[in-house]
Amino acid sequence: MRSPADPDRLATLLDHRAHRLRREAREQAEQAARREQEANTLRSAADERLQQAQLGEEHGLDRQRLFERLRGVAVARAHVLECELRAGHLQEQAGDAREQAHQLRHAAAGHHSRARRLQAVGAHIDQKHRLARLRRQERQIQEEYTCR
Repeated sequence: MRSPADPDRLATLLDHRAHRLRREAREQAEQAARREQEANTLRSAADERLQQAQLGEEHGLDRQRLFERLRGVAVARAHVLECELRAGHLQEQAGDAREQAHQLRHAAAGHHSRARRLQAVGAHIDQKHRLARLRRQERQIQEEYTCR
């Protein structure tokens, strides 16, 4: 009877853990890509809004319209700054997600390596058990012949 610490069983568990870690690493990488895409979208939308709000030469503006235009530019610039901050935060999160994905892949590779070694040990143990069983059977057969 095999023990609960059977190398094949442990190898299977480690292999499953490695697959799970690889899946989580893929999810982290996808999340990083989404965050980077969102950051780029925010930046481009903010740039577009700022371009639309830029003051050009407009003749015949009265004081009230000039102040409205200046207020619009100030609001657009504030929005751009806010978008830049948000985009920077998203970039940081994307970097963190990429780093975590890298660590998960590294851990998965370690688990997979350990699983392969445990499978090799399990195969070696099984081979030793088979050889021992064959020797016992041969000895038993020889004892039966000598007893006759």
